[in-house]
Amino acid sequence: MFVIMAQDKKQAILKGVLKLVNRVGFYHINMKMVAQEAGVAAGTIYLYFKGKEELINELYKMIVTEFNGNVLEAYDHDGPIRDSYNAMMTQAVVFYLNNKDYFSFVEQYTYAPFLFKEYQEQNFTLLLPIYKMMRAGKKQKLIKNLPDAVLLSMVHGPMNTMLKMHFAHKVDLTKTSMQKKFYDACWEAIAIDKK
Repeated sequence: MFVIMAQDKKQAILKGVLKLVNRVGFYHINMKMVAQEAGVAAGTIYLYFKGKEELINELYKMIVTEFNGNVLEAYDHDGPIRDSYNAMMTQAVVFYLNNKDYFSFVEQYTYAPFLFKEYQEQNFTLLLPIYKMMRAGKKQKLIKNLPDAVLLSMVHGPMNTMLKMHFAHKVDLTKTSMQKKFYDACWEAIAIDKK
């Protein structure tokens, strides 16, 4: 019983941080605010986390784990790369469409590495599923032989921009036709031209 209650409190704390970071940003939150948002005593937070930095990093790890699990479900090691690419892109976009708070949090976390220098390398773990697919595509000579970071920027950057545009009501990424056009455009950017 205690383990379940402890897990519930830890989850409440993480959810509280997620809401606060998306509402006021990393810099403006403190443990008292987190405690109020989570509905726990301020001292309770320290039973689970050493401080604000550990709390934020734990939330990032939780989101990354969930994201990677969703996206990797779509990766078929034995199937055509293009099919895996489309399925993975769909999983990634749908994940963030269903979890706007996660998207906003990851955006802030990714572009604030000076805050969490020792965790900079973890920022790239969010992208591991896409790296795996691209490396397989390079081996099969379907994807351009460019550095992983360059290929990734040609897919991940546009995905972030499209999601921001969706959340700003400039495009509708819930439409299958819009998703297809977007995925095709990104694929054309990274694929070897087979003329």
